[in-house]
Amino acid sequence: MNPNANKLVKESISVENDFSSSSHVLDTLVTESEPPASIYSIPDRYNKDTLRVLLVNTKKYYVYWEISDKTLEEKGLDLNKDELSFKVYESNGNELFEFKSSFALGEYFVNLQFENMDIYVKAGIFENDKFIEILDSNKVRTFSSKINIPEENDEVWLRKKFAWTEVLRSTMQNESFGTSSAQYVEELERLKYFIEVEEEKLSSSSLHQGINND
Repeated sequence: MNPNANKLVKESISVENDFSSSSHVLDTLVTESEPPASIYSIPDRYNKDTLRVLLVNTKKYYVYWEISDKTLEEKGLDLNKDELSFKVYESNGNELFEFKSSFALGEYFVNLQFENMDIYVKAGIFENDKFIEILDSNKVRTFSSKINIPEENDEVWLRKKFAWTEVLRSTMQNESFGTSSAQYVEELERLKYFIEVEEEKLSSSSLHQGINND
């Protein structure tokens, strides 16, 4: 505790009838007791080699990068006259898109639709018409617009075992916001009973068919 704390408390009590003085003494106590706040600054760049690709939506992908001074020096690059090339690849190595930049730190939006595939980005330079890789990014799985429809066998199984039309009817009834919890539980119990009856019918039918075959 601040060595002057006791003295400050006594001063605040002695002038308790003086609101202004009392407030001043207590404020001084709090100020002197607290450690000074640390101030941190966010750097403009971290000077670390970075290349990332992120999904935004089905037709937009965000790429950001930073090429460190060390890497630029090692590759003999002067971005005042040289350009970086960025290539978007599919996981099988098929090139999908390319863009260029003269910035060591930057970002780019790829406005294309890549349907249901793994993609990644490579950053590099061209030397004698040959692409020389400097960095590669993380790999992301793109969105899919495909709707998964049950196969015919799955539909037949549902129709025989659970009478899927009844299940669907019950589900749609309870989509309304006005349905109470008690009504919902009651409907679930009714649906459970219906399924049990259907299963019993199916079992009886199978048993009867087996006896006839014998």
